[in-house]
Amino acid sequence: MNGRALHFYLAGINNQNFLMRDKETGTWWQQITGKAIYGPLRGASLDLVQSDELTFGEWKSEFSGGKVLGEVPKYIKMYESNWEPEIAKLPVVISFPGTELKSRDVVVGLQIDGPGRAYPWETMLKQSPVMDRVNGMPVLVAVGPDKKSFRVFVARVDGQDTEFFLKSEPVADPPAPAVADTKPVGTADPKPAASTDAKAAAPTESKPADAPKPVSMPTPSAGTDSKSGPAPVPTPAPKPWILFDTATASEWNFQGCAVSGPAQGKCLDRVPALKDFWFDWRNYHPLTTIYKR
Repeated sequence: MNGRALHFYLAGINNQNFLMRDKETGTWWQQITGKAIYGPLRGASLDLVQSDELTFGEWKSEFSGGKVLGEVPKYIKMYESNWEPEIAKLPVVISFPGTELKSRDVVVGLQIDGPGRAYPWETMLKQSPVMDRVNGMPVLVAVGPDKKSFRVFVARVDGQDTEFFLKSEPVADPPAPAVADTKPVGTADPKPAASTDAKAAAPTESKPADAPKPVSMPTPSAGTDSKSGPAPVPTPAPKPWILFDTATASEWNFQGCAVSGPAQGKCLDRVPALKDFWFDWRNYHPLTTIYKR
C-alpha cells in the first residue's frame, strides 16, 4: 500500500466472508472488495490482481510444469476437509427476498466502470459462451471444457466489437458393430442317413449308419462377445473446445488466444470476475443487475 509491503492474516468472518488484518498497521480488510473497513488505513483499497478459478485438471493442461502449494505439515489437523458443504448448511445472516435469486445461488460477478453484473451459474452452464454488454463494454463469459472453470474477456478484436460462438464440429458416425456369421464355417454338409431298406438287407452289420460329422461352432468376429452379444463401440474422442469469432473468423482457445485465422497469436483482454453466493455478491454490490435471457 503506497509502496509499503503489508502482511495479512485471517482475523475473522463477516457475513460469511473472509476478514484479514495486516501486521504493519492493524487495519482490517474485507476480502471480497479489498477495502479497509477499520483501522488507520480505513477507506483505502488494495489493487486487484488478475486470477483464475480453475479445476486442477484444466490448470494442469495449460501449465504442465506448474507447482501446487502444498500443505504445511504442522497445520494439517487444522485444515477443514469439507469446507463448502459445511458452510452451505449455515443460515445466511443477510438476504434479499425481493430478488429472483435464492441466497445461496452461485453467480459469477464482475464490475466494469459502474454497477456490477451477476451471471447465474446454472444459466452460464446452459448458454456458455454468454455474450453481453456491461456499461458499454462488450464481454464474453465462458465456461471451460470441464464445465467447472470459467473466464471473462473483453469481446473486442483489434478495437472491433465481435461475437463468439462455440465451434461445433461434425462427428463421424461410429462404425456399425460386426455381426457374427451364424453359418458353420469349414464343415461339410452331413451325409444322409442310410435307408431302412439298407438296414434290413444287412442285419448282421453292427456298424451304425454314417452319422453327421461334428459341427464346429462359429468363431465370434472382432466386434462381438460370445456371451453378451456385440461389443460396445469405443466412445469418440471429445471435440476440442474452440471459440469462433464473427469479426475475423479466427479460432480461440479457453485462454482467450487465437490459435488459427487472421487473429492468430493475439489474445483477448481479461475481465476480473468472482464466483460467489448471490447473498454475498449482492451485499457488496447493491446496484448489481442480473443477466437473464
